[in-house]
Amino acid sequence: MITTIFVTVLIFLFPLFFPGYYASELLISFLPYIAAISCVFAIISFVYLKKKMKAGYQHPAHRYFRGVSFLAFCFLFFWYSKQFNHFYVTEPFTQEVQTWSLKILFANIHKDNINYEGIKKTISDNDPDMLMFVEFADHHYEHLKDLLKAKYPYTNNTTRSKTFVGSMVFSKYPLTNKAEDFPQWMRRYGYFSLVYSGQQLYFYLVHTSSPDSYDHFVMRNNQLRSFVQDFQNHESDRKLDNIVVVGDFNVTPRSPYYDILTTAFSGELENQTKRIPFLFTRRFKEFPLFQAHIDHVWTTPSLAVQSLKTITLPGSDHRAFLFTIDLK
Repeated sequence: MITTIFVTVLIFLFPLFFPGYYASELLISFLPYIAAISCVFAIISFVYLKKKMKAGYQHPAHRYFRGVSFLAFCFLFFWYSKQFNHFYVTEPFTQEVQTWSLKILFANIHKDNINYEGIKKTISDNDPDMLMFVEFADHHYEHLKDLLKAKYPYTNNTTRSKTFVGSMVFSKYPLTNKAEDFPQWMRRYGYFSLVYSGQQLYFYLVHTSSPDSYDHFVMRNNQLRSFVQDFQNHESDRKLDNIVVVGDFNVTPRSPYYDILTTAFSGELENQTKRIPFLFTRRFKEFPLFQAHIDHVWTTPSLAVQSLKTITLPGSDHRAFLFTIDLK
């Protein structure tokens, strides 16, 4: 038991000293759970060692180890809790909906999601002006095309995909595809614009690889770097600051790789999801208790974001975002 406690302390301390490693990334992605486990282990270690001493094990190391292990887990609990909470702010969304507000529904629809009726109902009930989906598949379009054709005549997809697969946008208003004509791999971003109240709005729809393996972890980091480089290269193309960047980035705000985005967007875009305390956007089907905040909405100060909220998209392992934007 003492060995277990010692090893657990070392594991939980690993992200503090080696935050960029893959193992640290996995731990950091689940900070609330690590904090809770730290608290539980603090109690277990204290009680266990106290019982050992009462049973006659009077080795001096036990007394010291009990105190040290208890303090170590308490430190981990408070450190992880602080790291989790520091991202969020108590800043309410604009409640007044303008006459011409643009309502957007974003979701990782999940490639194997076959709850077509539930998806249709979610779209119909919320009636957004624009649908932004990642992990969209041919079978989704086959079952949703009547609704989509009737209400969303304009579409945009990545230049890689010439069919209704991958990152797809369906809109009530005309869209201009601005993605540059270069080869795109499976989870490339979409880049398009639309005219809104006489001004151009620019949208990026991003979906990076999930770091479920070391190779995918490296791939995700490279995709983030590639995206922000392209984003900066597009600066001369954008005439105004009306920009929305939304997607499944597969990175939590506590990850050091999240800084790839904050550095690129510094002073230009703000993550609107920080206004929703204790936000979790993905639920792991294998372990539903474990959830992570990996979906984000970034906007420029020129846009007012109203009533951003998460909603259930039937059949998906992600919460969907429903929000409206307007020009300030």
